[in-house]
Amino acid sequence: MKRILLALCLFVFAGLPLCAADAVKQSQKMPRHPRLLMMRGEEKGIMKDVNKDSIWLSIHRSIVRRADDLVTTHTQPVEYKLTGRRLLGISREALRRIFYLSYAYRTERDNKYIVRAREELAAIAAFPDWHPDHFLDTGEMTLAAAIGYDWLYDHLTKAERATLEQSIIDKGLTPSLDTKKCWFITSDNNWSQVCHAGLSYGAVAVWEHNPELASHIVNRAIENLPRSMAAYAPDGAYPEGCGYWDYGTSFNVLMLDLLRQVFGSDFGLASLPGFKQTGAYITHMCTPSIKWFAYSDNGTIASACETPFWFYRETGDTSILFNQMRIIHRKEAENAITGRLAPAAIIWGHQVRLSTPPQPTSLAWHGEGNNPVFVTRSGWGYDDSFMGVKAGSPSVNHSHMDEGSFYFESHGVVWAADLGTEDYNSLEQAGLKIWDMKQGSQRWSVYRYHNLQHNTLTFDDEEQKVSGKARFTEVVTDFPGSATIDLTPVYADKVKSAIRQCSLRGMDDLYVEDRIETGANDTQLTWTMVTEADVVQADGRTLYLSKKGQSMRLYVWGIEPPQWSIAPAKPSRDFEHPNRGYTIIHFTTSLKASSRNTIRVSLKRP
Repeated sequence: MKRILLALCLFVFAGLPLCAADAVKQSQKMPRHPRLLMMRGEEKGIMKDVNKDSIWLSIHRSIVRRADDLVTTHTQPVEYKLTGRRLLGISREALRRIFYLSYAYRTERDNKYIVRAREELAAIAAFPDWHPDHFLDTGEMTLAAAIGYDWLYDHLTKAERATLEQSIIDKGLTPSLDTKKCWFITSDNNWSQVCHAGLSYGAVAVWEHNPELASHIVNRAIENLPRSMAAYAPDGAYPEGCGYWDYGTSFNVLMLDLLRQVFGSDFGLASLPGFKQTGAYITHMCTPSIKWFAYSDNGTIASACETPFWFYRETGDTSILFNQMRIIHRKEAENAITGRLAPAAIIWGHQVRLSTPPQPTSLAWHGEGNNPVFVTRSGWGYDDSFMGVKAGSPSVNHSHMDEGSFYFESHGVVWAADLGTEDYNSLEQAGLKIWDMKQGSQRWSVYRYHNLQHNTLTFDDEEQKVSGKARFTEVVTDFPGSATIDLTPVYADKVKSAIRQCSLRGMDDLYVEDRIETGANDTQLTWTMVTEADVVQADGRTLYLSKKGQSMRLYVWGIEPPQWSIAPAKPSRDFEHPNRGYTIIHFTTSLKASSRNTIRVSLKRP
């Protein structure tokens, strides 16, 4: 059996040699409009490929149909309306509408799409601002304006062009020069990817009207994107989880496309450690029943997205599209890719035939980085079993206290689940400061964020240590696969040592072993598992779980029969999600001071 022993060392990303502040020059000669993403005339070749493939044709028609809906239903243009402290929902809707309508015109050549797109462009140009107080809103709105201006350039009046040019400069680019407010510039998370990409599209769209400002915006992005792209190192695992992978990475590859098409180089960005491997990450994070291995601020339902098609084009690895096609076939193509960037899927993927992408050759995947993960499965079919295990730290952006948490699915049932993300606006409107990640902050009072509501350990009902980081010490990638995690750093003040091993044994069985060495004080251990199944206690060591005609037996040994708590996963505060359909299993046991304990739990078919 092949074993990969992992050195306990911190990966340090040190090399940023590509990021000269003058990578692009003010004197850069720009291509004619359209010059963004789908350059002048490229739509003809794209549509030739689309018409040869029934799935691509269905996806194309779904985008056009949604553009038709905007034309025929006479929906009012977007309006400036904040949701809490965000304009982000409006920015995203504006991007969806303008992108769809502009794409529909370029591929169908019907002027009705231009008329409707001009209404949306006029509406956002008339906004008082694009809400730079929450700069994601500005980044996405700038991208929307840039695509509409560039793709429909030949069909806008001089007055319309002038208005949009000034809006992009005054409401998009110029506000980003306030470095005291625009912390995203040097950040290492998805804000950097989204905002730098959106602003760079705006800069290139209006380059001729302020080349000094435009070149500064693009050079600044080239200089600073490696900070956020360092998150993919060394293996491609994205620390913020699957949903945020799609968000940050989609804008990141939009940026790379812009640089390559307009400037002839991505200046080495695509070759940064782990980035080209991250297509494999999102492929392996999709479970047999087409859910995400959810952790941090992420939901559980997998959706088709545009970005894997870019990674297919970049690497030539068609297996990256395997789960995308499973999602598309399940939802039917016309309803599968419906996000605001949907046209990009066709632009990036039109050359691949979508009928039967091959399965990935490996059943396991392991990635290190800020939030290391390990997944393994019995196969790539719907009824196969899947286990995911997470290490990492609560201090990572969007993290929960879920270090050591495991996920288990078999025969289409999620036996060990994750509750997913909570609605930010609801929490903020209730007055919680959820972006304060410090120990004991209000963030950790949120039900879904605390370790007591994740499939991990808790000592004396206390929080995991925000300053700690759990690490894999060993993974086994040959089937059936296992992972061993040193959890000691996140429980450093409670126990001397906490080691967890999670194993997928055979086709259907999960095995979790916790080896705990206590310190000078007695402690109470709480072991948690969240499940979507119905739960019945049989005796002091055994529970039976059932769902969709399937059943599992959960058995505990290595300790005295524990105290059980089996209850709906319902928080006490009304503004939090009620978590209907989820049950939380807790058992508690007392551990003596200066003792060594081994707690074993199996979940297997009876």
